[in-house]
Amino acid sequence: MSPNQITSDSAAEIDVESRLGRLEHAVRQLTDSVNRALQTITSASPQTDTGMSSPVCRTIPTKNVASESRLHTDLSHSCSFLDEASANIDAIRQSPGNTTSQNAQSELQYLSGRLTTTEVEQRIAQDSATFYIPSKAIGYRLISRFLEDGELGEPFFSLPSDDVVRQVVFEPHKVRERGWIAYFNYTMLCIVSNENGENSETKNFRRNVQLALNDSSIFLEPCLVNVQALCFLAMHGEDYAAPNLSWMLLGHACRQAEALGLHSPTHQDADWRQQRLCLFWLLFLIDKSCSLSFSRPAFLPTALYHNVPLPDRSFLLKFKPHERAWFANGQPSIHGSRFGAEFFTHYVQWAKLAGSVVDLLATADSIHRKQEIRSSLEAWYLDTNQSLTSIANAESASASATQMREMTLGISTMKFQYLNSLILLLKGDDSSSNLRLSSAREAISTLTSMVSNWSSVYNGVVWQLLYCPFTPFFVIFGNIVNNDSPRTATVEKDLSLLSATVEYFAAMRSQMRLLATVCSRLQHTASIFLQLARAHVSGRIPTQTHEKPAKSFQPTPIQPTYTYDQHTEDLMDLDLGELNVSNYLEWLPTDMGSAWPIFDTKRPDVSSRLGNKRPSQGSGFDWFSWDTYYSGTEI
Repeated sequence: MSPNQITSDSAAEIDVESRLGRLEHAVRQLTDSVNRALQTITSASPQTDTGMSSPVCRTIPTKNVASESRLHTDLSHSCSFLDEASANIDAIRQSPGNTTSQNAQSELQYLSGRLTTTEVEQRIAQDSATFYIPSKAIGYRLISRFLEDGELGEPFFSLPSDDVVRQVVFEPHKVRERGWIAYFNYTMLCIVSNENGENSETKNFRRNVQLALNDSSIFLEPCLVNVQALCFLAMHGEDYAAPNLSWMLLGHACRQAEALGLHSPTHQDADWRQQRLCLFWLLFLIDKSCSLSFSRPAFLPTALYHNVPLPDRSFLLKFKPHERAWFANGQPSIHGSRFGAEFFTHYVQWAKLAGSVVDLLATADSIHRKQEIRSSLEAWYLDTNQSLTSIANAESASASATQMREMTLGISTMKFQYLNSLILLLKGDDSSSNLRLSSAREAISTLTSMVSNWSSVYNGVVWQLLYCPFTPFFVIFGNIVNNDSPRTATVEKDLSLLSATVEYFAAMRSQMRLLATVCSRLQHTASIFLQLARAHVSGRIPTQTHEKPAKSFQPTPIQPTYTYDQHTEDLMDLDLGELNVSNYLEWLPTDMGSAWPIFDTKRPDVSSRLGNKRPSQGSGFDWFSWDTYYSGTEI
């Protein structure tokens, strides 16, 4: 081999090594840039008011829910409208190019996911011992507000001692019973968010709640405080208002209540025994309400606890939350109201009947048994409505407008529970179809008086306020679809009821500050079915070419409330260092150019495209914007 050939080969080898070296350097640079981008997307640092270092948290991404992860539900539960509504959509005459029916199926799929799955967006803190601790001035202000508003839960929920509440605020890491941390911080989260919306303070309270719940002792060590905290979150915890999640929290509370024997009369102190009985029966009635909604066995069987005595009447008279300063508005307050005690007593009576309805639906008992339960429900409602209305009328002279509003809310809650129970009980009974339809119409008519938020105690469980209205809603929708008669005044009234449901969710959106995005989504779902019903009545389906399609759902820009959402601006504000992305586009196969117009010969500025936070709005649903906006919003 000649020297010239050796030199040539060596030069070629050096050139190859040099090119490989440059390529390796470019890959490392690209890897570093990608890592920085991922860190920007997946990391977050909650702010605090104390200047103390915040733990670095990372969000566990929510996985797509596979079919095998869907939770079991029976056809008799209150969400059984899913299959009925789907069949009714298919029954509507289709026209080429329509989008309304497709949108309706998509909305139904969303409801199905919300009602038959459970997903928790967790925040994993690297330093799990770091709680938010306010300054002394702020801390004592929080304690004062907590003690004042905590009276609303009397006599079901107790308050911590002065020493414990100070430790919860200033030394939470030393608190043995983590239930106090969750109870205090979630109470403050509700108060602050209701007044000021989402801000850095609410994020701190939410963070403390999550740290407390990350301690397994709150679920595995039965104690009264843990039962109380779990019950509160299952009832009024907007962050935990996903139906199945609320039901599972309630299950933990019921199991601990049984382990502690809250129903047992063996406790020596009379007041303490009465308070435990109050909490037990509160769990009992929520348990029956959830059991009826999902057609699952109750955690606290009616047959087993039917004869447990109710708390003494004198003790139940402490339950008069609408007399508190919260509702007085500076006006002279009524004193010694019987409304709260009467409300709770009748609610427990309904819970026992609801247990019978659940058993009947599960066993397909005889027609005679169904008639018995129906008669019992009707007698219960007549007695309950008369009793509560009489008390409200008698106390109206000395009550403020806000107090009257709360008592009216309690009466409406009882009415809706009765009507919803009747709708479920009569399903599949052709002889009672007219009664079932009239009950659905009356239930929707009741919604206007049920608009409320967490601060009201006469309105039941939060998630039921959001999802149970769809049961009568779809009964009316099905009647419109299957009614072959021409457009009549009755059909127009039914359409008005569907429209009233849309307005109800709009009103709830302003009340449920932490669930504003969810309320907006449910409002959109109801509006899509309203549009489909109107189109069916008119004898045609709107198309993209002949009619203006449904306006794509665009949530009103508000501060995200449930989770630590990662906004589009955050996702796109990536530090890519000195990386020239266009250099790497050359490596892609040339045949990709037709599929991805971004890779054209002009190589447009990539950063400008990243800055386009939303694709252009067309007539169809903006799934890309939807996915970005609602990332991590599920509860």
